[in-house]
Amino acid sequence: MTRIVNPLLSKPARKFSGRSMKGFTLVELLCVLAIMSIVMATTWSSLAGLMTGNSLTNDAYDLSGLVQQAKTAAMTQNSYVWLGFYSYTLNGAPVIAVATVSAKSGLATDLLNNNYQPLVKNLTLKNVVLDQAKAYLNLSGVDTNNSDAVTQSTTTFMANVPGQGNVTFSGVVAFSPEGSIYLPQTDGSLTPVPCVGIGLDAAPSKVTKTVAVQIHGLSGQVSIFQE
Repeated sequence: MTRIVNPLLSKPARKFSGRSMKGFTLVELLCVLAIMSIVMATTWSSLAGLMTGNSLTNDAYDLSGLVQQAKTAAMTQNSYVWLGFYSYTLNGAPVIAVATVSAKSGLATDLLNNNYQPLVKNLTLKNVVLDQAKAYLNLSGVDTNNSDAVTQSTTTFMANVPGQGNVTFSGVVAFSPEGSIYLPQTDGSLTPVPCVGIGLDAAPSKVTKTVAVQIHGLSGQVSIFQE
């Protein structure tokens, strides 16, 4: 019987050279890792700036909402409402607590006489500080001619902050029953202002970010400006 040999089966196995089986060399791998590190560093810088900007914008809108709430409460309750700021550090990061209190008897002198009560829960803004340098005045659209910084208010009030106790809030803005805004003074008097500016700086951040919340005097209208 003739034996039939399948040439495919009888073909000797190919011998691969050591060169064709070899993977990445250490030098090649290090080059790839170096390139990836550069790309990631560049991307992360842009991403960090975007995240910081988004967080700061959210803070501005939250603050704007609280301002509107304080103004509405003053008008509906036919009373005076005050909004103030307290800066502190939590777990190594800067935090701003924003408190609103209302007059118990509805009078402008209630704050000076410690005759006030909390209106709503404090607003907590994390990784942000008040713009002491008024850098927000450089933002496009900001009213620079009539704006008084919230830090110009010389009066304070006490309110509780969880984990901090009863602390002093400053940078106080007063809302009248008519919905107008004032900067209260130490003697309890109210100074009418055409516009109050509240600047917020992102911190800590390698990317400088600033937003502004401006409250317009007679109308009480709130505007937000950002980079």
